[in-house]
Amino acid sequence: MKRIILAEEKKAGEWDLEFEEEKKPDICPVCSAEIYEGVLVFECPFCGNKMHARCVQPWIDERGTCPICKRPLLQKA
Repeated sequence: MKRIILAEEKKAGEWDLEFEEEKKPDICPVCSAEIYEGVLVFECPFCGNKMHARCVQPWIDERGTCPICKRPLLQKA
């Protein structure tokens, strides 16, 4: 019977590929529409979510919180 001796596989090197990441468009979580350049945007200072100012302004005026993370945005005077 013949025996086959397998040597341990050697790693020739690691691939160092860098691809340009395709920037995904920002989507408003309130209306699910794309946020375009030049449109007035609200960004929550706590959770960082961006949304159209026109979509979120009524919510902020009524509740004073971020619609996503629910943290208070307005300080009472």
